[in-house]
Amino acid sequence: MRRWIVLLTMTGLLGGCGNGAKIDRIALAETRVEHKRAAGVAYEHAVEQEVPIGQVRQVAEAVQKACTALPQRGCTLLETTILAGEAADATIRMRVVPDGVNGVLRALDGRGKMVRQSTKGEDLAEPIGDAERKLGMLTTYRDRLQALAGGRGLDPDALIKLHRELAEVQSEIEKADTARAQLHRRVDTELLTVNLHEHAKAAQRGNVKRALEDFGDDLLQGVAMLITFVASALPFAATGTLGYLAWRRVRARRRGRQRP
Repeated sequence: MRRWIVLLTMTGLLGGCGNGAKIDRIALAETRVEHKRAAGVAYEHAVEQEVPIGQVRQVAEAVQKACTALPQRGCTLLETTILAGEAADATIRMRVVPDGVNGVLRALDGRGKMVRQSTKGEDLAEPIGDAERKLGMLTTYRDRLQALAGGRGLDPDALIKLHRELAEVQSEIEKADTARAQLHRRVDTELLTVNLHEHAKAAQRGNVKRALEDFGDDLLQGVAMLITFVASALPFAATGTLGYLAWRRVRARRRGRQRP
């Protein structure tokens, strides 16, 4: 009989260890982005990860370090928000070269569990083509104006108007070139957003712990509020009691008068 008890106990322990190992493997799963890039498409990735309680800031700083560690300005931090307290969370937004996205996400390995991941793309091929054509037309127009300005036979007023037009066209060229560069940057790099928050069950355990720690203070505060309420209500209660007694006495007198 003892042998069977020992065997059952060992089996339960081994089963528990196996389940624990499975949970650990899930919690420490790697987060990676795998997709085929298409020409002229701007990609955005969003990753949401649960981290152990009290480690939001630590994981957020690890992600930031992984971003700044990429060579040749491969990652640019756009936003970093860290909220401490009972509902701690963090948001890190970055613009990363395609080959560096998974390098940044490696900072999340072994630091919690990924709960949501998404990738979306925006086709910018047509806007880029429009920007290229606009820039080409403006450049051609500027070259013609420069050729006219270099010629002879223009009176001073026409020359002034020509140089004014050249200045305006050059300004339009710079704006068009900036817009084109921004579109190419969106295509050549990828937007990565990492959201971190504490594990829900761990946060609940933390709330229970804090509630137990504050039990004494909350109890004293409740007693103080009760005493204040009673002290405030005593005058009204006394006034109401006296009024009730007076009403009963008046009523009794009236009844006595009405009897034959």
